[in-house]
Parts: sequence; structure tokens; C-alpha cells
Amino acid sequence: MTGETKAKTPVLAKIASDKVLCYISMALLIALPVVELINEILKRSKIKAFRTWYPSYLQPYVVAIFGIALTLFVVLSLIGRAVSGKFKFYVADVFYFTLLAFMLISMFCSKNFGVFADGYKYYMEHPLHFLCYYGLFYAGSMIEDTNLRRKVLITYVIVAVIQGVVAFLQTRGFEISYCLYESDRPGYTATYGLLQNTNFFGTLSCVLTAVTSGLFIMSSKIFKKKAAKWAIFALSILMFYVMIASMARLAWLGLGAMILTYIISFAIMSKKGAIDKDSLKQIIIDFIILIIGYIVVIILNIILEPSITDKIEQTTEDISELSDTGNIGNGRDDIWRAALSSVPHHWATGIGLDNLAEAFREQPGWEPGMYVQSKGHCEYIHTLATQGVFAIINYLALLIYAAVSSVKAIIHEKNDVKRSYMWIFFGAFVAYISQALVSSSVMNVAPYFWLILGLVTARTKPISLKKK
Repeated sequence: MTGETKAKTPVLAKIASDKVLCYISMALLIALPVVELINEILKRSKIKAFRTWYPSYLQPYVVAIFGIALTLFVVLSLIGRAVSGKFKFYVADVFYFTLLAFMLISMFCSKNFGVFADGYKYYMEHPLHFLCYYGLFYAGSMIEDTNLRRKVLITYVIVAVIQGVVAFLQTRGFEISYCLYESDRPGYTATYGLLQNTNFFGTLSCVLTAVTSGLFIMSSKIFKKKAAKWAIFALSILMFYVMIASMARLAWLGLGAMILTYIISFAIMSKKGAIDKDSLKQIIIDFIILIIGYIVVIILNIILEPSITDKIEQTTEDISELSDTGNIGNGRDDIWRAALSSVPHHWATGIGLDNLAEAFREQPGWEPGMYVQSKGHCEYIHTLATQGVFAIINYLALLIYAAVSSVKAIIHEKNDVKRSYMWIFFGAFVAYISQALVSSSVMNVAPYFWLILGLVTARTKPISLKKK
């Protein structure tokens, strides 16, 4: 390595280090609820300039700005790794570039170039937002230091406190500003946090409940003080309550998948002998305590509020309708049918990046003014229809790789804290990808998932280009 290269490497390493990428990611996650809080407070103020702002006005800009910043630091990180003379290429790097490539192909081959989710600023995901997602994925995959991972978890806890308190107040009838999606709100006290939509909040609260619950389940390995442990328990119960209060059934699916994952993982860890029996016993005890807490919240909700029973009745009706007519509740069958009908015509590149509305306009007999929907209400169908077959295969391959690599890491990791952190992130990962079967990706929720996706995508073994 030349003297010039030695001089450049430390500078680039510091500018785009894992620590810097971690702090940028943390700043974004906290900025999203904070700017919305400020936005809503300013809207209620007597300052005329802010009265025309609507809720969620600033969040799209925040994600876009961080998309530019993260892309810049990813480039610097890659350059720094290249000039060091010890460049190692990992699977996570491959997926970063393939995600980016399929997104750009879909954008340039879009049937309606430059239009995303029909131009609704608070709804659409444009290229800068995707750059933010992929940058968070890259950043998460670089964060291997235990102390940095702890800080990431603290960030999720801070966001949970902010969102949880605001959402709890909404269940009591106290709101800062109006709900942007009021017509879609299933009840006056249904929670939407700082997201303006109960389904959006259902997804976010599902992820935050999974993270805080995982922290409590693993508390015996993470917290030295019992006060911290029970504070996290209280927060996880609060998040579970506001998640239920969102009346978003997609959140039930996600959290149910997380609970099942923990149960299965306990059996595997016990059989493999990957963790000592006393440690596993305490983890299972804390898990049972958490489930009891969930049950208490559900019972109180059934007694005091009708939201759960109403949704159960609605779910029963949806199942009955599905068996009788083949129609899925809330019009998802129409959305999925339209989305899938476009695939044969645009299978390679998709109909256009976040441009699903065009699939409706292509249907026979469609006329201006008829129903269109910009989101697929299933991330996988949405990706297939908007970005094409190769993009969805790539995305599913990433999810499978992340799941397999994180399971291996949990089983084989000898450090209790490292294993606990990976276990927590994996639980949240499962919660999100499960609820994504019936939900849509939106720019003020997706960042919380993409960072976790990076965190569970291990950089364990570099790709070797040499022939054996």
C-alpha cells in the first residue's frame, strides 16, 4: 500500500465508519416523529404561514434528505474500503446494488414516468425514499459493534415512548392536530400516533412492540438493574395497547408471527443446547410474563372497549365472505387482481416504481373517474407489479438470506448480549415481513424496517472471487 493510500484510508474510514452510519440512521428514526410533532404543533399555532400545512407535511422531505445523505456516505464507505487495499465484498453489498439496480430500472421503464402513488406527497415513495431504505440497509449491515447495536435499540425505545404517549392520549380523545385519513379511521379513539393513518401506525406499533417486547424477554441478559427491566415491560405493554387500539388487524398478524417465532426458537435453542438451561429458563419466564401482560390488556379492552370484539366480528364476516364469494375484506382482492393482471404485460421491469395506479387504468373497461389504488396492500404483490419479476425474486432472496443468516447467528453466537440483540432484531424482522402480506410500504414507516433488515443480514463471510 502506498503512502498516499495509507493517508487517505483513515480519513475515509472515519468519515463513513460504521459509527457514523449508525448515528445517521438513529437521527433519521428519531427525526420522523419529532418533525411531525413540531409540524402539528405549528399547525395549531396562530402563525398564519403554518396554517396551510397538513399533517405529515415534513416527513417526506426528511426521508428524502436522509436518502441523499446515506447514499453519499455509502459511496464514501465503499471507496474507503476499496482504497484500503483489503477490500472484502459481502452478500449485503451485492443486495445493496441489486436493490438499487431494479429500483432504477423500474423508474426509467415506468409507464407513467415521474409519477409515484399518484403524486400524494404523504403517500408516495419516490426514488430518494428508496435510496434512504437501501442506505439504511447498508448501514445496518455494517453495524456489528455491540455498543452501537445497543444504541440502535435505545433509539427504537425513544421512538416507542414518543409514539406510545401520543397514541395513548389519542385513545383518551386528546389530539394535537386532525387525522389526515379521518375517513379511513375505524373509530374516534383509534390510534394513529404521529403517522396520520391507523394502518400505518398499526405497522409501526407492531415493529415497536416487537422490539420493546424482545428487550423485556432478553432483559436477564441485557439489564443489570431491575428498574430498567420493568420500565421496558411497561413500555412494551403500552405499545401493545396502542397497537390494539389502532384497530389494524395487520398488526395482529405481525405480532402473532413474532410470538410463534419465539416459541419455536425456544424449542430449537433447547434442543441444540446453544444456551445454558438456566438462562433459557429465565428468558422463557419473562416471555410468559409478557404474554400474561398481553392477555390482561386484551381482557380489559374487551370489557371496556369494543374494538377487539368488533374487529373479530369483522374478521369472521370477511372469512365468511371469502368462502362464499371469494372476495377478501376491505377490497384487497380487487387491488391484488388489478396488480397481478399487469404482470404479464410488464413482467420484466414492472409497471413503474410505486406506480400501481396504472395497473387499474390498463384494465378493460376502465374510464377516468373509476376506482384506482396506488398501494398494493401487500408489499410482495406491490413489488412484483411495480418493479417486476426479477425485483421480487431479488427481494425475497434477501429476506430468506437474512432469516437464515440471523438464525445461524443466534444459534452459534457465544456472547449472550450479542445473541440477545440479534434475537430481538430477528423477532421484529419476522413481525414486519409477516404483516407485510396485507399491508403497504410507506415512507414514514419503512425506514424502521430497513435498518432492522440490515442488522439481521450478517457480514460473516466475504465473497471469494478466487478459484479454489
